[in-house]
Amino acid sequence: MFAQISQLDQLEKYTDPRLIKVIIGVHRSGKTVLLQQFKDRLRRRGVSNQQFQFIRFSRLEHQLLANWPDLWRSIDSRLVAGKPNYLFLDEFDYLPEIIPFLQQLLRQEQVNVFITAASQSFLKRLAPLQERCVTISILPLGFAEFCQYRNLPASRHSLYQYLNRGGFPFAQEVHGALELANYLDEVVNTAIVSGFSRPGTLCNPFLTKQLAVFLAGQVGQAVNVSQAVAGLKRAGIPASNKTLATYLGFLQDVFLFYPCYELNPATNRTKPTNVKYYPVDPGLRNLWTNQKGVLSQTNLEALLFIELIRRGYQVSTGKRWTFIAERNSERSYIQFVYSLRNQQAYDQAVAGLAALPATAKRSLIVMQAPEIFEFNPAIQPISLLDWLVHPESA
Repeated sequence: MFAQISQLDQLEKYTDPRLIKVIIGVHRSGKTVLLQQFKDRLRRRGVSNQQFQFIRFSRLEHQLLANWPDLWRSIDSRLVAGKPNYLFLDEFDYLPEIIPFLQQLLRQEQVNVFITAASQSFLKRLAPLQERCVTISILPLGFAEFCQYRNLPASRHSLYQYLNRGGFPFAQEVHGALELANYLDEVVNTAIVSGFSRPGTLCNPFLTKQLAVFLAGQVGQAVNVSQAVAGLKRAGIPASNKTLATYLGFLQDVFLFYPCYELNPATNRTKPTNVKYYPVDPGLRNLWTNQKGVLSQTNLEALLFIELIRRGYQVSTGKRWTFIAERNSERSYIQFVYSLRNQQAYDQAVAGLAALPATAKRSLIVMQAPEIFEFNPAIQPISLLDWLVHPESA
């Protein structure tokens, strides 16, 4: 299994029993394996097996989940006195009453708590303990990790492979197109079933999947709820605006899609409507659209968006730029085009970037290496392949 070294290092950085470490991301992205790898790292440093407890909440009996004091007593009886204890709570969002349970754990001076969860709404449930939590986000493997895992050079061919297969870790071991499609469909089913198992949620898996198919076909285009309702009705699937808005929120909550709002840089306000939605993984878009991962402007724009999310940016779109990315109070303007065929194409691509103040950070990212044009010295094209494998090139 591929080791996500940066996330392992983050876990080690936060081995403070006063903090709850929350590992969050889409189902099957490697959260459980990350905990196991972290345990192995600590074992190699001399931590005994008795100092670990690994609890998978999806496998617990319902009665135990409903009675957290019994769960706590079971954990407490196995703690090793006088030594650090490591408590791994996998798929913790299944537990109904999380706050009193976590408060009990935080009273123990030598218990390090690590949690995995697969829903954005789980962070809202943690709000009363927000100051005691650190969050580590997990995504499927990025292109650079994919190449490293499969021992491939970064090339158009390997990028084509990545767009077809995607980055879910276990998908790398699946052989055959049908088997891969079945596995990715299982990923989606797991996210849907797990999400709908929470109290108070609607449950129509068919509508959820059809909405995902519709959104995957609209990548790169702004979508509002009314358009989605109309699109589904054309496919013979009736739904109201209110119902569809709920399911749209659900797809985002379980990390199958990420929203990208339009930002007005002058006012720093985003529009609540006409949002672009990007799937968490190119393999899923390939599954939903049957496009076979073509190296298209749309697929690569989606790939670029998720890579920015992976690097810790908050990402918006703009009227004159593909993306506006912000991290650590620094804003970057990014224009992506598949190819620059001539000087006119280059001039058109950089028009929005050239209009920015001289101090603004800006990038022109291209897939097709351009011919020699008259470039603006401040806006040199960056190869998408270089950008994907060398973060410092951004």
